[in-house]
Amino acid sequence: MEEGLSLSDKRSAPIAILLIGGLLLVVLGQVVYGDVYQHLRWLAVLMVLIGLVSFGLAAYLMADRQLPSWIIIQVSRICRYFNLTKSQLILLFLAPCFALLASLAAGDELKAINLPISLLSWILAVFFAIGGGYSLAGGGASEKDAVKFDKKDLIAIAMLFVVALLLRVIALGSIPTTLSGDEGSAGLMAVQYLHGDANNVLTLGWFSFPTLYFALQSLGIAFLGQNVAGLRLISAIGGALTVVAVFILARTLFDRRSALLSAIFLSVFHYHIHFSRIGLNNIWDGFFAVVITAGLWHGWKTGRRLSFLIAGLALGLGQYFYVSIRIYPALLLFWFVLAFFFDRQRFKSRLPDLIVAAFVTVVVALPLIFTFVRHPAEFKAPYQRVTIFDGWLEEKVVTENKPAFMIILDQIVASSLGFTHLPLRHWYNPGSPLLQAAAAGLFLLGTLWLVIRPKLSHILILLPIAAVIITGGLSLDAPASQRYVLAAPFVAILVAVPLAETTKWLASTWPRQRLIVTAFLVVFMTWLVITDLRYYFFEVYDHYVLGGINTKVATEVAYYLDEQDEA
Repeated sequence: MEEGLSLSDKRSAPIAILLIGGLLLVVLGQVVYGDVYQHLRWLAVLMVLIGLVSFGLAAYLMADRQLPSWIIIQVSRICRYFNLTKSQLILLFLAPCFALLASLAAGDELKAINLPISLLSWILAVFFAIGGGYSLAGGGASEKDAVKFDKKDLIAIAMLFVVALLLRVIALGSIPTTLSGDEGSAGLMAVQYLHGDANNVLTLGWFSFPTLYFALQSLGIAFLGQNVAGLRLISAIGGALTVVAVFILARTLFDRRSALLSAIFLSVFHYHIHFSRIGLNNIWDGFFAVVITAGLWHGWKTGRRLSFLIAGLALGLGQYFYVSIRIYPALLLFWFVLAFFFDRQRFKSRLPDLIVAAFVTVVVALPLIFTFVRHPAEFKAPYQRVTIFDGWLEEKVVTENKPAFMIILDQIVASSLGFTHLPLRHWYNPGSPLLQAAAAGLFLLGTLWLVIRPKLSHILILLPIAAVIITGGLSLDAPASQRYVLAAPFVAILVAVPLAETTKWLASTWPRQRLIVTAFLVVFMTWLVITDLRYYFFEVYDHYVLGGINTKVATEVAYYLDEQDEA
């Protein structure tokens, strides 16, 4: 780390960042000042002042002047602790400034106050945060801890994505057989972006959901047309990407066999296929959860800062989609506490990486956080719609003559049984639980395997499932199907683990029978694949209608009217 303040190559980079960053803050802040909401103009002024200080400091250093020694000492200590250069520290300081400026330029309406400045500022904030946090050096990494993805893995990833996407886009406009009202509302929101009636991706829209998803959804409509398939395309892509992410996570946590089995099962999992084929933002929460977990664990094992940054980026971006991902900061905090007690030495060495990753998360999500701070009712709205604590629990206490804690316990039990025994409700109620019988048995075995062999990595798999059980129990209509999207990818891993571990042990114990074991595994997985695919595509819609009979009638009327327009 450079200690002197003589004008040199080592000082050129920090000066350049101070100059350019300060210039951009001042100019962009001045441009949007007159249009920003009047009660928030003081923040625009503050960003301009920070830009002036940054630019002025650069000019001061360019004159070959020295900063006070105490500043140099403190900056050097911070840089050493986080393994950063002074240039990176400046980038990290400027990142939240640009994120706030992005929010100010965006405003609260569907049409941004100043779209170019909003988008430019947010992109700069994200790049500054990642560039500022990146470090080539690893914190205690060892060669044996590094998971190497070879050509076989890359081929598997490509094939899995293609197969998963095909299963999610074939007959996308006709399966599910109806277009639900919520899908229609989301689609109308997306069409506004397509037609230019909306352009703000950093605000809130229909049903108090962040608008970034609707802007992405409009791309599917632009590609396939204003129809049901176009409306659902982005969800299908999100589901296919989740299959790939599960392969990477399971490969990082276990081995290639577990990764392949997990991804294959998720690609054909009837529940996951369904939520990948409806035009809502739910399915993306599972994708972000898996990326967060994979990045965190890979970084934890290897000490590579980039993996932590990916986890932080995914956690920040995830906040712009469905609401179930919002519980992840609490889950990670709980896991960090466990890591502190059970792997304290590694925790201390990884703490700088975790702090930087958390900082990236905050910067990426800051425009949305700022919106929720100013409009707390919008943050609470999705929860108030489904909570049992808004009159439902009090009514149940009276009608069932039970204490409140017993009713809550019944709800949590129902939520847990939704994985294996109780039929799902609400958004997907095919008359069966989340898992078919054989897969449910494997899920129970996989859960048992991880519980009796406790590791920090295993806890990362179990935490989202536990969170879904508890939050589902505290919500209406347990077991409500949409509550399980966050857990579905981890369920696939638990289904795969007992198969992978059993066949691996058998093959190593009786190597001469390796081919028999492999044949058994192939036959068993083929049966699981056929079971779920047949169930979803050839059985479910014999008795299930997305949205109910009213939606079915509305869909038929819509098709009829569409034909009349064409005639």
